[in-house]
Amino acid sequence: MTVNLYRNITCGKSIPPNNVHAISVSLPTIQDVCSYEENKNNWRSCMETGYPRFFCHPYEIKVADYFKIHFSIEAKKHLFLFPSKHACQLVKKTFTIEFDEFELGGIFALSTDSNCSDFKELCEFIQHTGYKVFSRQLENFLFQHQIISHIQEEELLIEEPENHIKREIQKQFNLPDNQNIELFSSGMNAIYSLFSAIKNNQEKNKASVFVQYGWLYTDTIDILKKYSDEYYEIVSVYNASELQRVLDEYKGKVAAVFTETPTNPSLHTPDLPLIYSILNAYNIPLVVDGTIGTCVNLNYLPYCDFAVESLTKFASGMADVMAGTLVSNPKSSWVQNNKINLAAHQEKLYTKDLQRLAIQINHFEQRVRAIRHNVLQLAQYFESHPAINKVNWSHNENNKENYSKLEKEKDSYSGLISIEFNHPIQKFYDALELPKGPSLGTEFTLVMPYFYLAHYEEINSSDGRKLLEEKHINWELVRISVGTEPIDELINVFEKALKAI
Repeated sequence: MTVNLYRNITCGKSIPPNNVHAISVSLPTIQDVCSYEENKNNWRSCMETGYPRFFCHPYEIKVADYFKIHFSIEAKKHLFLFPSKHACQLVKKTFTIEFDEFELGGIFALSTDSNCSDFKELCEFIQHTGYKVFSRQLENFLFQHQIISHIQEEELLIEEPENHIKREIQKQFNLPDNQNIELFSSGMNAIYSLFSAIKNNQEKNKASVFVQYGWLYTDTIDILKKYSDEYYEIVSVYNASELQRVLDEYKGKVAAVFTETPTNPSLHTPDLPLIYSILNAYNIPLVVDGTIGTCVNLNYLPYCDFAVESLTKFASGMADVMAGTLVSNPKSSWVQNNKINLAAHQEKLYTKDLQRLAIQINHFEQRVRAIRHNVLQLAQYFESHPAINKVNWSHNENNKENYSKLEKEKDSYSGLISIEFNHPIQKFYDALELPKGPSLGTEFTLVMPYFYLAHYEEINSSDGRKLLEEKHINWELVRISVGTEPIDELINVFEKALKAI
């Protein structure tokens, strides 16, 4: 499956272009990234879109304005929009903030003063957990209320989209049925729902310590750090002895261990068979986010109790729908012996998001296989280039042994590569003529200055940089989600940018 390169997309334009449901946005220079993060002079208002959990979609603003007029809400009040009453009430009961509540056309809203003491924490909670209304539901509301004149044309699967998606996930995880598969409105909602369910279940056992194993995706770290009673971080996934020490030190108190295979963005792969055997001996559940490896490439469910993947990524392939899945291991003794309540915090997919994903997931396996062909050649090219300090990919010297233990077939390379420099990335990044913005797993190559977007506060402060240095993390890193374009064309684009250094 070959697609054209999207080159030189204007800052603030959607990725993919001309798609109102696009979840990525063009940030073609490091200065654009900094302006986005700092939002000086309301800089973000010029953007067509942004990653949905972090960004207020233009349709969200239109619906909020309509609510304010319809319900005579003060203009100075901040309005949060939710896809369901369930999500609205979960957020409401989490905070001791004085809210006014509204509902219209299936969209729920809470209004409050933006200068209230917990406002920042409230915004961050919604970001981390994914309790937001997304673009297709907003679009439907606006169309029904004659605020927009048309619905974007797109291919949808109307008949039984949920079952269709679950059947494909069932096939990739090699399950006899889909009884252990749950769908969520985003990958982070799946993570948070599982975290909350395990936390509630483990309270009776007085197990309250959540362990982060490896440097994980930023919102997963934040959920574990902010919402657990006790939290322990193990920076390296290669440090099984440290995990063993923590389990012994906190004996009986560890509620769960969360990891990724491989990790984002460094592609570090834990020795899952070893880690799982250690945790089984302590009766502690292991949660693995397999988004970067994918259930197409890896057979990792037998080595964890719960597998989570963001279907926004490789399962979609076009960066225009938010979705997540959680698969519990039917052979896990912990799963069999513990009944957890996922529904308590689960936000389900909006109908049209289901219908859109159901079309895209048809090409999940084909897409991942096509990306593999480019990964090897691109990684080898980077490894031979003198300007690049380090190349992180699933089959480099550090990662291959553990990753290969999980592969369904030989050379099932992960579709992500990150390259590190021993100097600022700005010249390289600014010169690169490829789509540049958040997200990954697309059929087209998508590049992201990971730490500048995911950890901007840390790299913009001396204390934050010191902390990253102590963890041996190089923030001058560029993450590359490899696409299906002709490999010669891809290498030529990177070669041109590397010459600009």
